[in-house]
Formats: sequence, C-alpha cells, structure tokens
Amino acid sequence: MSTPTLRSAASLAAERPLTTGEALGILRGAAQALAALHAAGSAHGAVCAENIVLDDAGTVRLCRDTPSPSTVSPEQQRGEPPDARSDVYGLGAAMADLLRPADAQPEPLLRLLATMMADDPKDRYQSMAEVLMAAEACELMTGQAAVRPARGGAPAPPGRRLLLVAVLAMGLAILGLAILGLLGRTPPAHGTSPPDARR
Repeated sequence: MSTPTLRSAASLAAERPLTTGEALGILRGAAQALAALHAAGSAHGAVCAENIVLDDAGTVRLCRDTPSPSTVSPEQQRGEPPDARSDVYGLGAAMADLLRPADAQPEPLLRLLATMMADDPKDRYQSMAEVLMAAEACELMTGQAAVRPARGGAPAPPGRRLLLVAVLAMGLAILGLAILGLLGRTPPAHGTSPPDARR
C-alpha cells in the first residue's frame, strides 16, 4: 500500500487562489479533526495553514509544528494555555491567511472568520460544533457547497446540511400555517355584493 502524498493548505493556496467552496471544505475538514481532538480532552494550540495538510483525495489532516505568529490567539500570546476557543481563533486566522485578498471573499464567509478571530475568547464560537454549524449556514447564504481541494473537487460530506434544510422547511411550514390561521379569522364582509359579482 502506497503512502499518501501530503501537502499543506498553505502550499496549495500559494499555487492558486482557493475557491469559496474549497475554503469551506478545508475549514470543515479541519474543524471536524479539531472537534475529535477536543472531545478527547486536548487542544491543538498550533493551528495554522502550514499545519493543515491534505492528502491526494483532499482529506484534511492536522500536524503540529511551530504555528505561524499570525494564528496564535491573543490569550496564548499572554502566556495562557490553549483551549478549544484558542483553536477556533487559530483556524479562523489560518483560513484568513489562505483567502487573501479578503475583499474578494463573500460577506458571509468574512463574518464567519471575523467571529472566529474575535480578540476576546467569549466573543468567538465556543466549540468546533458551533464553527461547523456556522460553516453550513455560510454555504447556504453563499450558495457555495464545500468541496475537497482535489482533482475534480469531490464534494465534502454533507454534515449538518440536511438538518439546516429541515429546520428551514419547518420554519416555512409554521409560517404558512400562521398565515392560514390569520386568514381563517378574517371576519366575513357585510352588506350585499354588487350586481356584477352576483352573476
């Protein structure tokens, strides 16, 4: 069995600009890997574009070398130990590094990254589960599905997309029922209808 070729997300972005779908695919893959790490009681603490690696199929993995100074969270710079929120910051900063120039990116993606990179940990997404939900919402708002940056851009696993679609459909159904209820309570018209209407 041959060993898969690994390359960093940084080297991929240096070769060519990433599409929004590819960026979301990398973000989701890294967030899922970090969620598993956090569930095991650890924090990565060194998330950066160089430490996000992809195999030949575009599957995202993480390694742990020295982080880029631009992706170290403010609390780590103050000497505090990293936690899940530090990794949220690092992943957001890594994605911002991969997606330059920023003004070419869709607004929902920029808002997602800005929340991830808030200076105060309390203002960030508090877990990778929240990051993944926000990424799903970003996909819906931009109309860009996450894809793996590989030959052909294979679609990333659907994740929570079906859940969000179901929630939206339920919301529309409830709205429709509310409108029908309001229409049902409209009082009948009084008086006689015009002669033309009786024909």
